Amino acid sequence: MKFNKKNVGVLIVAISATFMFTGCGAKGEKFGSFKLPSENKSMLYVYRPSSFIGGGVYYDIHTNNNKDEIIGTLRNGGFIEKEITPNENTEIWAKTESKASVSIDMKPNETYCVKGGVGVGFLVGRPNLEIVDKTLCEKEIVDTQKSFD
Repeated sequence: MKFNKKNVGVLIVAISATFMFTGCGAKGEKFGSFKLPSENKSMLYVYRPSSFIGGGVYYDIHTNNNKDEIIGTLRNGGFIEKEITPNENTEIWAKTESKASVSIDMKPNETYCVKGGVGVGFLVGRPNLEIVDKTLCEKEIVDTQKSFD
């Protein structure tokens, strides 16, 4: 293969993108298993399957249980686990250039899952959040790692 200005330029862009995106994913311990909540508490898992699209975008996950509490930063290929006091209308939300939210009627001693993603935005990717059942969550969360700030 001959190296000309065009090939070198493509190579530089590819290497730069590799370095840029390798620092954006979750780097914690790999997901092992669901933890049981303490008595009269609920367990919340928010996870984001790894994807090249929007891979460099990450966002804080908020809950309204204790006013406005940030429970963690959701990164590409990451998960957050948080024990929460049950509430009939617990809002889980995230925001970049727009806000996405879901409301969960949390019951004591139950586990809940919210799947995160990134959609197309004007300047930066927009968070997507959806409540998923534990069966789907179990299949998808196994390939994630704990997100740390």
